[in-house]
Amino acid sequence: MNFNAIDDSRINIKRMKLIGLASSGLFLDGYDLSIITMAILVIPAQLQLHRIEYILIDISSFVGMLVGAPLLGILSDRIGRKKIFGFDLIFFVVFAITAGLSTNFIELFLSRLLIGFGIGGDYPISSTMLSEFSPKKSRGKLLITMVGMYWVGAFASAVANYFFVIYSDFWRYTFILGGLIAIPIILLRFKVPESPRWLAAHGKLEDAKLSEMEVTGKSDNLSETTRNITTKYGKTFIFVILAWFIFDVAAYGIGFYYPVIFSTLGFKNEFKSIAEASMLISIGGILGYVIAMPLADRLGRRFLTISGFLIMSVLLILGSIIKIRGVYTVPFFFAFVMFEQWVGAVTLFYPTELFDTSVRSTVQGIATAVSRTGAIMGIILFPLFSVFHSLSIF
Repeated sequence: MNFNAIDDSRINIKRMKLIGLASSGLFLDGYDLSIITMAILVIPAQLQLHRIEYILIDISSFVGMLVGAPLLGILSDRIGRKKIFGFDLIFFVVFAITAGLSTNFIELFLSRLLIGFGIGGDYPISSTMLSEFSPKKSRGKLLITMVGMYWVGAFASAVANYFFVIYSDFWRYTFILGGLIAIPIILLRFKVPESPRWLAAHGKLEDAKLSEMEVTGKSDNLSETTRNITTKYGKTFIFVILAWFIFDVAAYGIGFYYPVIFSTLGFKNEFKSIAEASMLISIGGILGYVIAMPLADRLGRRFLTISGFLIMSVLLILGSIIKIRGVYTVPFFFAFVMFEQWVGAVTLFYPTELFDTSVRSTVQGIATAVSRTGAIMGIILFPLFSVFHSLSIF
């Protein structure tokens, strides 16, 4: 189908609103996964967790994502994007609040598991919605902006930790705050139009025209079929899931333990200092996306992927042989996170551009689930090779 009204038009206020709402899921994900990295410094003692319970709390959200991402991704392709676009975040609101009110391992584990279910489902839905409503020439920049909201959320979590850390159970307040933030996002999401590409793919051409008109102010003659976009499997599918899997092993395996690393290498028991260091690391992530935004549409996705992986590898090798302690860990991780985002941005939105409308959200959901498997592996394996057994970073 021809979607020139979307592909070639400028971004107006309505599309900016939709882009913001789609990006809000990544903001909440960054907030939540960063909150737990700080909270886990005190939760084991306060809830009297055993070591295995500590590990299960660490990975609980990711386990939820393993189920939520493919399931809601499939539903998004079958029943529509709009129907799930606000529904998925209800899980975040309810279970972020119950996580903050948890009094034992079971309550906290189940709350975070179900938070992960909702956030995992948001990955394929929001990224697909953004891709299908974006102009062709600026799609890469907009998708990178969306992914960059993860680190804006991470920065917000560090700010929340900084102000609430005066309380011994500060994590309760930060969890609940995240749930409250999501409420207005849900209400606004229920008002967005359905994706015209999904409508057209399901034979609802008149509805697709109305959706286009609502967002861009004009519509196309969707009865005319142009070229077919063949759904790609095989090597493309393997590349998409493998690249994201490898990225998450490193990104979460290391990133999930930033507060623990700072505590071990020089910020011990200084929670405000750890929160400040986390803010700086988050700024590094945001800066990485700012640099990548103009490069995505000019130099291409492949350039960002290869360059990002290469620089990450170099920094990891240096980190394995150089002992960095105290405040010097902050600029090291600042640089690592900055270039890490070049890969993270592209691996997230590859499925939304390389696959057909009818399976786009499904593939994104599967890729998200595979990536979360990598994240779980990294979180479990990292302590075996890290600061827990050595004075070096890795």
